[in-house]
Amino acid sequence: MTYEIDQSGKIEDTNKLTIVAYANGQIKSLKIGAIEKQKLLTVMRTLDYPKRNYVYKIFAALVYFLLADEKLNSVVIDREYLGHEATIKGMIIQLLNKNGKNIPDIQFDYIGKLSKAHKAALDVFRGDKEADLVVNAK
Repeated sequence: MTYEIDQSGKIEDTNKLTIVAYANGQIKSLKIGAIEKQKLLTVMRTLDYPKRNYVYKIFAALVYFLLADEKLNSVVIDREYLGHEATIKGMIIQLLNKNGKNIPDIQFDYIGKLSKAHKAALDVFRGDKEADLVVNAK
């Protein structure tokens, strides 16, 4: 079954939380708060200076954490960062490989507002529901 993944609240918007959610018949969401993102971005900027791909690394890591315990065949990720999709895909695959996980078919496409993944991410972002996973900067 295909997992659709959507994000609410961009990683680079450090005054807002970020939610990444999937839907595939089931729904699961992950949250990182604004303060934790600020801490993480500060460290990433230092480690990756002068590169600016830390936002994509963080997004890939959040997607990985969301999917780590799932048996995956196919994943469709909403087009959040146009032009950087190959980088994000490579990072997700690298994390899955490193941790002995199955490598699914990963595609990027527009998920749309009618997607259950979009609704799940938005519900958590607005505070209507609690996130299934909460991550911190560590």
